[in-house]
Amino acid sequence: MSPLRFRDRHAAGVALAEALRPLAEGAGVVVLGMARGGVAVAAPVAQALGAPLDVFVARKLGVPGIEEVAFGAVAEGGGAPVVDGVHRFIGLPSTVTAPIVDRERAELARRLRRYRDGRPLPDLAGRTVIVVDDGLASGATLRAAGIALRRLGPARLIAAVPVASRDGTNDVAAHFDAIVALNTPEPFPTVSAAYDNFAPTDDAQVRHLLGGGPQGTDFGTEPSPVDPEREVAIPTGDSPSGRLAGDYGGPVSARGLVIFAHGGGSSRGSYRNRYLAARLRLAGWATLRLDLLLPAERLADGDGAFRFDVRLITGRLLAATRWCLAEGIPGSHRVVLFGASTGAAAAMGVGAALPDNVAGVVARGGRIDLAPCHLASVRAPALLVVGERDVATVRANRAAAGHLAGPVSLRVVRGAGHTFDESGALGQVGELVAAWLGRRHRIDWVRHWFRGPPRRGLVSR
Repeated sequence: MSPLRFRDRHAAGVALAEALRPLAEGAGVVVLGMARGGVAVAAPVAQALGAPLDVFVARKLGVPGIEEVAFGAVAEGGGAPVVDGVHRFIGLPSTVTAPIVDRERAELARRLRRYRDGRPLPDLAGRTVIVVDDGLASGATLRAAGIALRRLGPARLIAAVPVASRDGTNDVAAHFDAIVALNTPEPFPTVSAAYDNFAPTDDAQVRHLLGGGPQGTDFGTEPSPVDPEREVAIPTGDSPSGRLAGDYGGPVSARGLVIFAHGGGSSRGSYRNRYLAARLRLAGWATLRLDLLLPAERLADGDGAFRFDVRLITGRLLAATRWCLAEGIPGSHRVVLFGASTGAAAAMGVGAALPDNVAGVVARGGRIDLAPCHLASVRAPALLVVGERDVATVRANRAAAGHLAGPVSLRVVRGAGHTFDESGALGQVGELVAAWLGRRHRIDWVRHWFRGPPRRGLVSR
């Protein structure tokens, strides 16, 4: 049986109303639409049930770099943020989460002023409250809504959505008396996949659906997209038409540029690389996430022939670094290379080739032992981060560290393996790297980061 699809949010609301009729008998029913898309679904539900319609505001707390993934949510009413397993799995510290919570609380307050003009929620004590959203994926915002609304004493609290993931439904269930979901596909794709038209609902549409008049007050503007990155294409240096795909982001006045080098085992788009890059941007650094293999090479790399070709990936990282310097990419006055696995060997090779331009080298689970001929020429400070359970890489890093010419810090993350997929491991890596870069930044960068005048033609203009 094919999954149920809806023409748009209004059609989904009409279908949802039919399923809710048996649960909404009698007086005292209130329908709350979750801002923003949930209000468009809730409007036809309220009309069909003959119930008053209002709005409830909660905000997802997105993981830095992978904002589409929630680590929790905040809801109106001033309660504590609700966090979930993603928060624990990554190991997000308060230094990362606190500014996100503050930003989302500010946006929550702005929306409340805009949608309700300062009016509070109606009295929900002893009533049947139906909370409607346009879909349930992780369930973070609905869980936060359930916790906040339960404190207001409703007789029954019902969550209603056109489409839901089974995992998300299970997580939300403890906070509601009943959950109505018309469609629970397995595996769950995305909420938008259940709709033919899933165009965003804006503030003006929410006010219109709630029966609000034209806005006569300046309630503030919606914040710009969080931490934007832009795609770049960089010449490979070994092919006239070859281009390396990358993602650049960061402030114009960045402390420096951290180039993430991935030999192929982990693409630049992995959640690990996206989070770590975002964590360093929060610390004031620009970042460039780079794939050192071309798409066709990645597809043909079943036996690792390309990603273990250290000469190939070193040449490409060297070409990309020179491109950043020549183009004057913001932050390229201080380049730090961040390599994972074989990408760390490439980072060491480039550190040796550009000693006056590379200010530091970071390796995460790095196979720096694959670049033995370059280690003695790497004068830049190096941070080697290795998982405790990755015994072979720990041993190889300890042996190779003694051959590096510059200062070396070897940090072993307890309980972690080669890819740092264990609970809390990735967050520890992010804090270790951010702290190390912060210390390097505070050191006299003229004397300790660049030894001698920069080579003409290689430093950014």
